[in-house]
Amino acid sequence: MITGKSEDANYGKADAKHENRRSDGVESSTTSDCEEERLMLHENDAMAQTVTMNSTVPNRSWPSILVHLLILLFGNAAWIGINGIFIQLPTILKTAPEGMKLSAYLAGMVQAANVVPILYSLFRRSFVQLKESLCIYTMLAVGSLVMGLTAFLYNKTSSIGQENYSIALLVLTFFVASIGCTSSVLFMPYLRNFKEVYLMSYFIGEGLSGLLPSIVALVQGINENSSNCNNSSIDSEQETSSQRFSTQAYFLFIFSCMLLSVIAFFLLEHLDSIKIEKLPTNASCRDTENVPSEESTSVLAKSSTSEGNSEHKHVCVNVLQETSNVEISNNECEQTFGQLSVKDIFLYVLLGGICMLGHGLLLGIQPYSCSPYGDIVYHLTMIFSQISNPTACLLTMWFTVRSRKIINFLAIVILALSCYVSYLAFSSPHPPLQQSLIGKILVIISWIFLMGIISFLKLTITSVFRKKSEKSLFRVGVVMQTGSACGAVLSLIIINANILQEFNPCSSN
Repeated sequence: MITGKSEDANYGKADAKHENRRSDGVESSTTSDCEEERLMLHENDAMAQTVTMNSTVPNRSWPSILVHLLILLFGNAAWIGINGIFIQLPTILKTAPEGMKLSAYLAGMVQAANVVPILYSLFRRSFVQLKESLCIYTMLAVGSLVMGLTAFLYNKTSSIGQENYSIALLVLTFFVASIGCTSSVLFMPYLRNFKEVYLMSYFIGEGLSGLLPSIVALVQGINENSSNCNNSSIDSEQETSSQRFSTQAYFLFIFSCMLLSVIAFFLLEHLDSIKIEKLPTNASCRDTENVPSEESTSVLAKSSTSEGNSEHKHVCVNVLQETSNVEISNNECEQTFGQLSVKDIFLYVLLGGICMLGHGLLLGIQPYSCSPYGDIVYHLTMIFSQISNPTACLLTMWFTVRSRKIINFLAIVILALSCYVSYLAFSSPHPPLQQSLIGKILVIISWIFLMGIISFLKLTITSVFRKKSEKSLFRVGVVMQTGSACGAVLSLIIINANILQEFNPCSSN
């Protein structure tokens, strides 16, 4: 009996446990069903919100594309004026009273224009409060006005003593160059208001400031004037009679590009549809360090300027990237002088030397080196030298320098090509291979590679210092400006000492 009761009790307990498990299963299944329903409702709400957002903003890519285009046009204003003047020099020199000396004078005016960003920086750091957008409007308006005046005054001369000079062109060049020089301290900081991706569009715009005038100059055509030697009363209109359009029309095109830049900046400031692409005020302040510094940007600007040019400035998209790919072997001597290593001192000296050549000395002697081979050679040299600058900058995106040996090799190539083109200039008016096709091809190729390698090496060295510290970039800016100024002064001394002889097609045999 006791055993039977215990068995009945055990069966009762088992049945109770079985019932409890069944009830637990029902409750758990009910809970999981409720959770699934809640998840489905949440997903439906999310989909409804997405549909609502898509209906409110039908195309989010359109403002982005528009901002890229406007910033590209804005960046184009930095150096298109000074590039346009240098590219048109082969035509301007034919009627200028200074002759080939005008090239060196213009290079000197470009260097003198660096006083404008210096004054602006001093005002910004003093008690004077300058509104950034108003300053940009002023610079763009002045640039547009100056290029409009250049179209009508580029061939006007003024008398000083018994000599005539192209005073109007020199003064206008100063104001045009001041825009490019100031762009690194004025235009670039403004871009902190936008997302960092738009910096690439700005640099592409700077690159186009040399490319667009070059393409227009190619379309304009080239005029050989050796047949006009018997006519002593040739004016500027007759000089360009065989070209598709005049120098005045060329400068009016540059003027229209400047106007487009003014309109682009106005839209960047006031167009409501692109405000979503701007950063909040606090975010833009935090991201200010993402904007390239004055020294790194001026590398672009001044590079193109010196080559006919605009340094720098002008498409060098690679400057935006963290240049971790650009490395120099660390197997170098670690001796230091103060805070600078031997490697750093060498790179600073090298950078100053190539800036002295590319931004000053070579600009002054280029007409003497090219013109004896004909107007076509000189014209093509100026045009393709401009194109080589942004091309060399773009190449840094695919071909990075990792070894100091390569830097040394490129420096030797620059030195060799500089010696060759300088020899041609000092041999003027009768350089070697003057009448041969090989000689003409060598001149064009030498100048194209020379200016391209200078731009490439300059960007490479700047990228090396960019990885180090802000003080290093400041030294880069000082070295570049010092080298460029020394080159311009040396060029003026050589030319005014009449060491170089100007080529005259009418007196050549």
